[in-house]
Amino acid sequence: MWPIRSALFVPAHRRDWVAKAIRVSPGAAVLDIEDSVPPEFKSQAMGYLKSEIAELAAAGVGAFVRVNPLHADTATELAAAVTEGLTAIVLPKARTVEDIRRLHDLLTYAEGRANLPHGTVGILPLPETAEGMRDASALAAASTRVRGIHGALSGPVSGDFAQAFGFRATADGIEQLYLGSKLVLDSRAAGAMYPIAGIFGTPMDDLAATERLIRRARDLGYTGVAVMHPSHIAIANAVFRPTPEEVSYFEGLLQAFEDAEKAGLGAVKYQGAMVDYAMLPLAREIVAESRRNI
Repeated sequence: MWPIRSALFVPAHRRDWVAKAIRVSPGAAVLDIEDSVPPEFKSQAMGYLKSEIAELAAAGVGAFVRVNPLHADTATELAAAVTEGLTAIVLPKARTVEDIRRLHDLLTYAEGRANLPHGTVGILPLPETAEGMRDASALAAASTRVRGIHGALSGPVSGDFAQAFGFRATADGIEQLYLGSKLVLDSRAAGAMYPIAGIFGTPMDDLAATERLIRRARDLGYTGVAVMHPSHIAIANAVFRPTPEEVSYFEGLLQAFEDAEKAGLGAVKYQGAMVDYAMLPLAREIVAESRRNI
């Protein structure tokens, strides 16, 4: 299932929204029991999780659950969430290595109770704290469950990352480039190869602004994005899917290099540029990604 190109936030108390999410073909849905759920509906949201995850799994859609920041009843939230088909837990306000290790252990217990193999459920730390952003590499390395750091790229309406970091979000986003790049590098350096960026802070109907943020996320190295509105999923899927021109270029590169190897060469001129073994991993990755259905 990984990398997941697109994920759609769905307030878990809105049970009927899961079917609507499936219809727009996200790679995953983020079933939220945190910020998008009023306190009086959190219990109801938790009660829906397993049936929502089953519905997503039946449709071939991944299931993330964004729990609340670690607290005394996190184990209860995980008991409601951990079931066959759950892909990962998104941990907001991730701050320390101890947070990730505690979540790892709680998931191990919950997996056992649910008769799931150990390590089935991944972790996506969401470091919405200054300490978590600074130490994101350590968060990513704290558990083999961590699939990637969950960052964020914002339009001019700021959120938790901006408040914790201290920047003022703007439309061009230059103030966020350091953080966005850092979280990608921290994630990948720790072996968590699928960093995801939340896309926030633009009007829902401003599809051009949303696309700019999604393209920025891709260009910074994120392997997918989490978005707030169903209309953004098609944009994300298109941005992260290799274009026919890219596929044609890299297929040709691989063929040219194969021909060069047969002639005893370790480098070859291809479309005006010299290419060697260093270019092959990306070419193979792009061609393989183009053949995925999700």
